[in-house]
Amino acid sequence: MMQNELGTAEVTAEYKYNIIGADVPDETLFKGDLLVASLSGSPRHVNSIYYYDDTGSLLFERLCGEKTYYLFRTERWILTELAKTIAGITGPVSLVELGSGNAEKTTLLIDAYVGTHGLTSYAAVDINRSILERAAENILSVSSELNFLGIVGTYQTGLAEIKSLISPKLLFCLGSTIGNMHDDELDSLLLSARSALSPGDYFLVGIDLDKETEILEAAYNNQSAILTNLCVLQHLNWRFGGDFDLFQFRHVAFHNKSLHRMESHLEAMRDQLINLDKLEFSFQLKKGEMIRTEIMRKVEINTFSEMFGRYRFKQLKYWTDLDRRYAVILFQLS
Repeated sequence: MMQNELGTAEVTAEYKYNIIGADVPDETLFKGDLLVASLSGSPRHVNSIYYYDDTGSLLFERLCGEKTYYLFRTERWILTELAKTIAGITGPVSLVELGSGNAEKTTLLIDAYVGTHGLTSYAAVDINRSILERAAENILSVSSELNFLGIVGTYQTGLAEIKSLISPKLLFCLGSTIGNMHDDELDSLLLSARSALSPGDYFLVGIDLDKETEILEAAYNNQSAILTNLCVLQHLNWRFGGDFDLFQFRHVAFHNKSLHRMESHLEAMRDQLINLDKLEFSFQLKKGEMIRTEIMRKVEINTFSEMFGRYRFKQLKYWTDLDRRYAVILFQLS
């Protein structure tokens, strides 16, 4: 079997895809010391990476179907209308996705690139191997002209792996996932992306736009959003030997207007001692104290693009839905 530039098996008719990184230890992906630090801080918080175990990923798919959760269907509409336009602008490229999920929207881009340019290479980075396997099944069921490489890992470890892919590349991150990052995390991602790409390569980003509080809070306070948020505690319990009682926490999500973001929290409904046995860590929560589980940036396009510009990513074009609720922005590395 032939080897490609990553040293992994080439996709053939008999060998549809390859997934690497399965041997990366959990300690590398889910760093307990960082979790202890974040739960010891003020305010207490956890990284949104803990949303995406198998149960959390399924709950997120359910959230995307909620009537009030406009983000998924709005981005899908934009890609349905404009994927061929994007493929025409970039020409043939290697596609690299950060946070692929089940790749339902990704198939719109892949169809456009395969239809316009023929055989296409696609690399997907996700922290959940089973989600990568589902993504491969979904994509390869609709397109046979595709080389699929799954990379189990964080965005930073995944970007290190794709450096050797042949340029030109289109790196993309959909679902407003970048909006979940704090400033230091976004800084790290953009530095890693700049290092992984070559001048002339592209970066396509889906991002939610700032809007009325009523619309935003409705999107993050439906039943699926509540269950998805509580699932974070379940993830911490099984991964780190925790004893969070999910029935003793209340979901709280609100629009922080001054910081231009939504925030999701879990509020303790009584005083309680929490133990994470595998980390040899315990902490006391008081009634009414909250653990922040996620931030969701809601941006203004020019300000967002200026931030990318500081890392040599020049905005080429952007597209929004008719109500200007959401944007897909195409950058190019100079």
